[in-house]
Amino acid sequence: MKKNAFLTFIFACIPGAGQMYYGYMKRGTSLLVYFCLFIMLGAIISPLVVGVAVVYMFSFFDTYDLIRYLVAGDPKPDGFLLPPDWQNQLGGAKTKMTPKMNKIIGWCLLLTGAYVMYDRVIWPIVESIFVQLGIHWSMIYAINDVIPSIVVAVLLIAFGGRLLGFGKHAHHNDTDDLPPYQG
Repeated sequence: MKKNAFLTFIFACIPGAGQMYYGYMKRGTSLLVYFCLFIMLGAIISPLVVGVAVVYMFSFFDTYDLIRYLVAGDPKPDGFLLPPDWQNQLGGAKTKMTPKMNKIIGWCLLLTGAYVMYDRVIWPIVESIFVQLGIHWSMIYAINDVIPSIVVAVLLIAFGGRLLGFGKHAHHNDTDDLPPYQG
């Protein structure tokens, strides 16, 4: 199972290729798909370009982590890199995604669609109206920078408050389904 160190380094520099070089085809394929997905999404929504760097770094270091486990005689199982619930949910045609996962995917799609609609459709119309009104370009660009920041800040505050329990009714408790702690 000894592989060429130079080829290992070269393949580790290509997201997913290092994993595939060591026989982890599913893992390598999923990293390659994530890398390409973040490139495509980053072209539409520029802050998502950060995901390209995250996947790249994870892929590089994951290659050497896999080697470490292989050398220790305890190889990691090969599998697609998906959130834990998705591996069970995508297993068969009869199983459906959980409602919680559907909500998360729905919110992600909704927010992405709203941003694309604003960036590609609404803002060009508003910009042309501002130009017709004679508003200076620097003011137009300042407004375009402020609106998404305000929307993102409000969403972060709202979701953060929701996670912390603000706005929940007193009778609702997420731990009702859990047995009492015996410690």
